Amino acid sequence: MSAPSSQSARPSFGLEEEVFVLHGGRTSLGSLWNMGGLLWQDPKRNWAATATNFRRGKAARREVMSSVEVSTPVELSAATLFTAALSRRTALSRVFASGQLVALGALPGSDRYHTAGLHIHVGVPAGSGSDPSSERARLYGNLAYVLPVLALASASSPYFGAGGTGALSRVGASFALGELGPDSRERFQDLIVTRRLGTVELRVLDPVPDPERLWAILQAVERVARLPDTLPWSREDYNTLRTQMLMGLTPALRARAEVVEALTGFDLHWTEHTEAERVLTHTETHGWESTCAHLDGLYRSGVWQDLGTPHAPPPAWHGPAGFARYYLPKLPYIARKAYLENHPSTDEPGRR
Repeated sequence: MSAPSSQSARPSFGLEEEVFVLHGGRTSLGSLWNMGGLLWQDPKRNWAATATNFRRGKAARREVMSSVEVSTPVELSAATLFTAALSRRTALSRVFASGQLVALGALPGSDRYHTAGLHIHVGVPAGSGSDPSSERARLYGNLAYVLPVLALASASSPYFGAGGTGALSRVGASFALGELGPDSRERFQDLIVTRRLGTVELRVLDPVPDPERLWAILQAVERVARLPDTLPWSREDYNTLRTQMLMGLTPALRARAEVVEALTGFDLHWTEHTEAERVLTHTETHGWESTCAHLDGLYRSGVWQDLGTPHAPPPAWHGPAGFARYYLPKLPYIARKAYLENHPSTDEPGRR
């Protein structure tokens, strides 16, 4: 996403969504060809608004590709952010006429480098007369207070590695996540202040394929971002609840969810019944192949249904041709972005 405008006195919002593209039940390097098609439809927009991820280690020898990613422009409300997110889903669906779009945190057989997430950026209100750094710290704390509830509500990954390890199995295993530490700019935590953009980034959320659930989460984030009060939070409190959210809706999490419901209107229902439960139940009854087909239908249409999307493995030439079409042109941008996101000297809000 781009840096938020410094002219706005309201919080700004952006969203990055990762999704697996499955061909015959597996990811394929041929997806780069399709991502290249999306890139060159509108290079000015999609240069920074698309990304691809790769597996690492021994697993990469048999399956190189991991998730693909699309992101929204900067928006000033949950409503426009939601509309932009659905528009990006439509764009991805069009370039992947073949291939099942599966928005889950992890797949059966996933390892710590083969996961997907939903990242929400919240820009600090500017021009309101308050100190930006203190306002960002207040925003960070308020979002940390509600984050265990929103993370559990986003849970979509009951499978990881050889079997199921809980509704948020990705959160417990991904290399890109972790407990909150003393430095909010350290990248691989559940909630950070980004070095490149200066936004507060919610990194812990699983992909949310159901539009209704996504809309509820985005509304809650906006309402928290607009709260005039400072919520009571601590890193120790978040990290304790983080351990519990990996087990489901514990009494402590239910109590926090009730507070969040009172603050934002975020219905307790979303934490009581997760997408991970639907995925697990459907798989046990109808099999994993049917689940992938229904998740593809949910992502493309907003309805849990099998659209019959073809998903045979793409031609072998799509891999190397896609690498040349998509990845090589973006390589300088990818390298610069990685440097800005990880180098301490780039701690400057608004850096692109």
